[in-house]
Formats: sequence, structure tokens, C-alpha cells
Amino acid sequence: MDKRNILFIGGDERQIYCAKFLYDCGYEISVFGFENYSEMPEELMVFHNPKIAVILADVIVLPTPFAKDATIYAPYSVQKINQYDILRYAEKEKLVFGGKFDESFLKMLQQKQMRYFDFLKDEALTVKNAYLTAEGTVSYLSTLAPKSLFETKALIIGFGRIAKCLVRLMAAFKMNITVAARKKSDLTKAKFLGCKSIPIKQLKSLEGYDYVINTVPAKVFKNALIEQISAPYIDLAGEAIEAKNYVRLSAVPGKYAPLSAGEYYGEYIKSILSEVAYE
Repeated sequence: MDKRNILFIGGDERQIYCAKFLYDCGYEISVFGFENYSEMPEELMVFHNPKIAVILADVIVLPTPFAKDATIYAPYSVQKINQYDILRYAEKEKLVFGGKFDESFLKMLQQKQMRYFDFLKDEALTVKNAYLTAEGTVSYLSTLAPKSLFETKALIIGFGRIAKCLVRLMAAFKMNITVAARKKSDLTKAKFLGCKSIPIKQLKSLEGYDYVINTVPAKVFKNALIEQISAPYIDLAGEAIEAKNYVRLSAVPGKYAPLSAGEYYGEYIKSILSEVAYE
């Protein structure tokens, strides 16, 4: 049996469920950066010293999203965890998993000749996460008003994986859906799925909708336009702004389906480890 020690550093509940899944698969599991997590499974070894934790680990699992301004995403940690401090103790024989690595961190991994695997680069895992994001978003919409989603009007900006999953879920609630996209092919696909469609450039106003949902990882509209709308503007991918009806909904799988998301990550890690020899 594969007895590699897998260390989880930071992250949200997805990491805990992933760790528990891999423990049940027979791996030795340890965690760091979860001091404020109150329901830690007894079978997981908890480290408080990052140097010892990293040195003893064969595999390091980092969060998704990984870090911001060199600080690892660790909402349950009592201290800031610097991404470079972690690498200081890591050697090239260790494997690294995580999501949305920045360029400077990747460069350091490459310099140390460490093998790394980005969760967001795996197509099957990306599709699963897109569905969980869509499901969590619809769950969030249902909490915004004391009324049914039936026949409410929603504008979806963009038509990537998440938007396509949103369309299918919203259609089940008989919502009236409009898709705004740049590509003609996406507008045509949206029509075939029963949606109204409009080129993004032709959107002069965001009024007339009960919900507006952005799935484009870029700034699409000026802040002034967003501030004028009366409906909730749910942003799944863009840069956060200050506006009355603006909601930045990030890391949705971790908030609404951490068990499923964690097990999906666990299945991916297990499949990679089965292919990579233990040195």
C-alpha cells in the first residue's frame, strides 16, 4: 500500500474532506494552518511548525485558489502563511498539488525541479467544479428573496463551462434566461438551449432582470453601470468592486459543497499518485 505522507497546507473545508478521503484510501495525512478549525478529524495529524511538516511530507497539497500577494489562502489559520516560506523547506522529490498557482511560485517550483499538478488544468476536475459552482450559485440566489425562482429573469454574462451549467440548472426552475456573450457561436448555442441571447457590446443597461451573474474573469462593465442596477449583481469571476448591489461570490464549491469538491480533489490526487512512482 502507498504510505506516502500527504500534507495539506491551508485552504477551506474542501481540504479537510479531501484529506479525510485520502486517509480512508490508506495514505498518511497531516495538516498545517487549521488552528481555528473546530471539527478536525482525530485521524489527521496536526502540525504547528511548518518546517517540520514540510520536511516530513512526501506530497504537499495547497489550496484552490492558492494564494494572494504571496500569502497562502488559509481562512482557518491563526497566522499568515507565506508561499516562499513553504518552498524554503521543500526538496525536489516532493510532489505539489494546488490550484491557480501564480507565475513567481511556478518559477520557483521549476527552479527546484519539483513536480507540480494544478487542479484547474485537469479537464474532468474543471467540469466538476463548474457544476458545483453553478449549483452553489443557484442555491445562493434562492436565499436572496422570499420568492420562488420560477419565471424570474436572469442575465448571465459569458458562456463558458460555469455559464452552461447555470443555464441547465436555471432552466429546471423555469427561469427566463438571457445570455450575453462576445462570440456568435456562444450566442447561437445559448439560443439552442432555450435562452435569449445578446452581444455584450449591445448591453447598454442591466435593468429589467431579477439577477445578473457574471462568469467572465475580467472587468466587463464600468462600475457606474453596475451601481445603477437594482438587481443583485453576482460576480463569480471578475475583480471585486464597491457597489450597493454587488456580490463577489468566490470559492463557491468550498462554501456550498465542500464534501463533494474535496472528494473530487481526492480522486484526482489518488489517480496521479497511482501513476507517479514513490521514490
